[in-house]
Amino acid sequence: MSSSAEAVVSGPVTRKRYLIYILLFTMTLINYFDRTVLSIAMPVVRDVFSLSPVAVGYLLSAFIWSYAPMQLPAGMILDRWGTRKTAAICLTFWSAATALTGFAFSYAFLFATRLALGLGESPTFPLGARAVREWAPVKERAYAMSIFASGPAFGTAVCSVIIAWLLGLVGWRMAFVLSGAMGGIWVIVWLLLFRDPEQARWLPEAERRMILAQRSPGGTTDTHGMTLKELLSYQTMWGLFLTQGCVNYTQYLFLTWLPSYLVQSRGLNILHSGLDTGICYLGAGLLTILFGRLCDALLTPEAVRAGKRRYAVVILAAGAAVMVFAPFTESQPVLLGLIMVSLACVQSVFVNTYSLTNDLLHAGRSIGTAVGWIQLGGNIFGLAAPICTGYIVAATGSFTSAFLLAGGLLLTGAVIMLTMTRRPVGAPMAAG
Repeated sequence: MSSSAEAVVSGPVTRKRYLIYILLFTMTLINYFDRTVLSIAMPVVRDVFSLSPVAVGYLLSAFIWSYAPMQLPAGMILDRWGTRKTAAICLTFWSAATALTGFAFSYAFLFATRLALGLGESPTFPLGARAVREWAPVKERAYAMSIFASGPAFGTAVCSVIIAWLLGLVGWRMAFVLSGAMGGIWVIVWLLLFRDPEQARWLPEAERRMILAQRSPGGTTDTHGMTLKELLSYQTMWGLFLTQGCVNYTQYLFLTWLPSYLVQSRGLNILHSGLDTGICYLGAGLLTILFGRLCDALLTPEAVRAGKRRYAVVILAAGAAVMVFAPFTESQPVLLGLIMVSLACVQSVFVNTYSLTNDLLHAGRSIGTAVGWIQLGGNIFGLAAPICTGYIVAATGSFTSAFLLAGGLLLTGAVIMLTMTRRPVGAPMAAG
């Protein structure tokens, strides 16, 4: 940071900006709570609608059918509408879709509400990356992203326990209605509190100046944008796209099939499988925040400008591949530990991929489009995960091959990140 930037920051600097990080965390917590309800309730829903493993796989993937192709348009809409308006609209829409799932009377109705869920949730991660770029100093970027990106783990953990309990207390239909109701409360709080740093009246002046001076690395700008065609002329954007896909496959494998895996392969009941799933995701969420803090501590501003955050992605993607050993252990604690570490590494890959995109992109107004493109890659692969797993389980009667496939993709993603993301997008940068 230049001395001129430091000079404008005077007086004690508070951490009121963490309020924005907490809002983003709760947004993704609700996002994954609403995604996970069906996975936890699936053993009951499967019996109610007499579904085969293949039908279950398609239903679990349904929200991705709309979520994946909408990533790029959602990012473009975000860049046009802005963070505040987009978040309020999309969360209201997906919460309504979740509540409507509780009124399903057929497989087709279930499928339609999950499509609506995916449509509403599509701007979430481009939105989070844009909000972090607007609010987080560069040296705090991975930490802010880790708080945001740990929301899915905590949301899945909380959902796994609460929905498993609600299924016995109020039934699966009311569980969906109550899950959808959370979003309305969040939207009210969001509209009351969220503004750009320049406009947030509750933000102390010294902290405002610090954020504005330190939120962009040297050479980047938030005043100009790039077209999609210009973005895709850079190999880096394709490397980020493919890496996100390879890693996101494992994310969706666990998100959609982990509760059923614990019931079918480990002989657990629904409540016990929900508790074990919750343990895995709770531990993963805590580790994600720890890894984010560690990355910020190890990366100097010079390393950030040189794009060296990609090495963290490589290490974490390789670390996530420990999940391939899960089917070969008889110990339930070891199994949960392997899944917990894998999930934490996967979530931390996303933290650093979004942060790396912000580091490399020298056109701040296009961050929504850039992350939307990366999310498109992630969710094309993610769409395949529940479907492929359904076919594998139907054909082999086990989950072993599904875990091995995911592990191979994780290692492939690490290689792609190492070789294809060495150049900035929109401005020259020293290779690292």
